[in-house]
Amino acid sequence: MSEIPVGELRTANHLLNDFEQLSALYQEEGYLFFRNVLDERAVLRAKQEFVRVLQQQGVAKVDEAEAIWTGAGLDQIDDDALYALDGYQELLELESTRRFVEGIFAEPIFMYRNVDIRFALPNDERHLTPSHQDHFFIRQTEGFRTAWIPLMNVERKVGGLAVAAHSHHRGLLEHVEHETAYSYIFRGRKQRGVPLESIGQTWLTADYRPGDLLVFHSLMIHRALPNTSDRIRLSLDTRYQPLSEPRTWQAEKTILELRHYRRSVREIALVEGASDGLFESVLIEMMKQGLEAKQENVRTVMEQMCQERR
Repeated sequence: MSEIPVGELRTANHLLNDFEQLSALYQEEGYLFFRNVLDERAVLRAKQEFVRVLQQQGVAKVDEAEAIWTGAGLDQIDDDALYALDGYQELLELESTRRFVEGIFAEPIFMYRNVDIRFALPNDERHLTPSHQDHFFIRQTEGFRTAWIPLMNVERKVGGLAVAAHSHHRGLLEHVEHETAYSYIFRGRKQRGVPLESIGQTWLTADYRPGDLLVFHSLMIHRALPNTSDRIRLSLDTRYQPLSEPRTWQAEKTILELRHYRRSVREIALVEGASDGLFESVLIEMMKQGLEAKQENVRTVMEQMCQERR
């Protein structure tokens, strides 16, 4: 996954006052990329809070404005402390942020509660997010869009996010479990994704800056690029959808609530004799259906999946 994307994201700032053209561009390209549209002071305030906590935990060097990596491993990061901070929530809940996103949708919106805080360590291939479509993990509606927000300068050596051009037109693709890619949002979970060799589209990225915003389709194939710098890459991602659209059970849950749910389902599934692979499939299906972490629900979904595999 180390090849360099060859394409550049196109900005859409010039269409902000023309919703029909903006919508047409989104439908065709599958993404909208904006420069300097978020409150930069709020972005940098969120970043500095994260830097301070990472310095306290010994992962970032002290007396530095940026998150310069100390060489410490991911297991030294207690991200409960990051999720407990206010700055990133204040950024997302700013009236100016909401107004901007509603302008993209041209209607009232709902923001998912499970905001992801990303803290990508240098040269950490093990936790590099593989190519995937968010719609594989979040069903119910295709109407949601993912918003990715860089909290710092993210030039090519720092990596960042890349999308596969026009890949949203391919529909929902098969996702397979990666043997060497693990989640750092849900520690220890093997990640699923679209095999890189099956993606023929050009990869698109940019040199990102604080204040930038990338919004993309639920079926857009995207992935994290390798961080080969000396800095910890800091970013946020969340999802928005029209307020009128049906939303999934997990859209109402925070990351910390989803982690507790995952632990509960795993404990039950292992008692029921599930392998780690089967447990992950059961978990995804239960979240899609919004089922409580109860033994009868786990058992029912396990039985259904075992029958389907025969």
